[in-house]
Amino acid sequence: MNALRFNRSDYTMLVLAGLLMFVWSLPDMIALRIGLAVLLLSLGLWKSRGPAWPDIRRAFQANGTVWGLYLLLTGWIIVQALLFALHRDIALKEIWGQWIRSGLTGLAGFLLAVHILRNRPHLGGPILALTMALVLASQVLIHDADTLWRWWHEGQFPFQQTRLVHNRSFLSFVTNLLLGFLCAETMARLLYRHRYLPIRSPWLAALFLACFFATYALGTRNGTLGVLGLLISSAIVLLIGKRREIHWVRLACIALLAGSAISWFGWITFKSDARWNNFLATIPIALDTEHQDAWKNPDLPFPQLPDGSTAEESAYLRLAWGKEAVKAIVHNPLGVGFGRSAFGQAMQQEHPDYTSTVHSHSGILDFTVGVGFPGLILWLAFIGALAAKGWRAFFRNQNPAGLLLLFLVTGYCARGVVDSNIRDHMLEQFMFLALLVGTLASEDERAALPA
Repeated sequence: MNALRFNRSDYTMLVLAGLLMFVWSLPDMIALRIGLAVLLLSLGLWKSRGPAWPDIRRAFQANGTVWGLYLLLTGWIIVQALLFALHRDIALKEIWGQWIRSGLTGLAGFLLAVHILRNRPHLGGPILALTMALVLASQVLIHDADTLWRWWHEGQFPFQQTRLVHNRSFLSFVTNLLLGFLCAETMARLLYRHRYLPIRSPWLAALFLACFFATYALGTRNGTLGVLGLLISSAIVLLIGKRREIHWVRLACIALLAGSAISWFGWITFKSDARWNNFLATIPIALDTEHQDAWKNPDLPFPQLPDGSTAEESAYLRLAWGKEAVKAIVHNPLGVGFGRSAFGQAMQQEHPDYTSTVHSHSGILDFTVGVGFPGLILWLAFIGALAAKGWRAFFRNQNPAGLLLLFLVTGYCARGVVDSNIRDHMLEQFMFLALLVGTLASEDERAALPA
């Protein structure tokens, strides 16, 4: 069925998805998030009856590897909780509240994409991507406007502050997501002369500037590293795509200019954050967890560096927790049980006097502590299947949604090394976008399958 326009339920799904995207990172919105997700999923399932089912079935077939790996990983997480978890009841509760709920949110994104594409083939994808991008852009622009207003009104630049969300790291996630949309769109225009998002280039450039300003103002080191990684990845994609069209001298000059611009942005953000000053000196002390106890007890003072200054708090804690998380994984290769507090449970098992955080501040380490090496392997396979789908869609079918998918999953996975993001609304948002964009990226594969 190739309808020429959306019906009322399609518009309703778009509105629900936009609202859900907006409230995900806002504080004290759990009930509203759940309500919007339930409504979106229910409407998607209701629309999947009757004539729509052949399209739904083809979409599942086109994304069979991704869904199969998700189900295998879900099966292992449940088996692990039943057989090996330190606290079975807690693990099972967390599986439902965290993992299953994020999977159902992903299913909502998947069904949304299928129904939008079903009614507007080749046009539904850009409309859906634009909706998501504009919602993300609204949050970045609100933050930027508030920052400039406070700078003007208070006379001092509000560095590393935001009033939109409780934690500035949450807003840096939003900024990085929006940059993923913008970089994928820019690469599609440069490589294939293909405009996916119906946005004029000056507006696209303005959104880039808004993201760069937000990244500088928020001052999150991991967010800045994510931006630099995304820009470097975009430059690599551009060089790969243009390698046969441009003389190597010109190609080298372009690479040098791109590298210089990225390095300049990295340098000014590095110089603006005083925490980098003691980073290298903090590393050996942070890794000496056998003789330092501040990482175990928040009431203890942080250790002193050789020059008499105090160890940088964030670097010290993250490195110490990271080392202990690796040790816990080695001691419990099958995991201690899925959940947000898996790291804390492992620490209390190894160190009865441990009273600090339940997160190691590394999503991938927290996840592996909980579900063990089998879970890590299946998670990486799931991420790899999504990334491979994105690569094929962009470089083989010239579908910009493929590069967006590639940026989305690799960025999320890389951020998970240094931030505890495989939980709560961050996991829900990732699953929603990954399966939504994955469906947009597989549009050509789905169309080629028999009805």
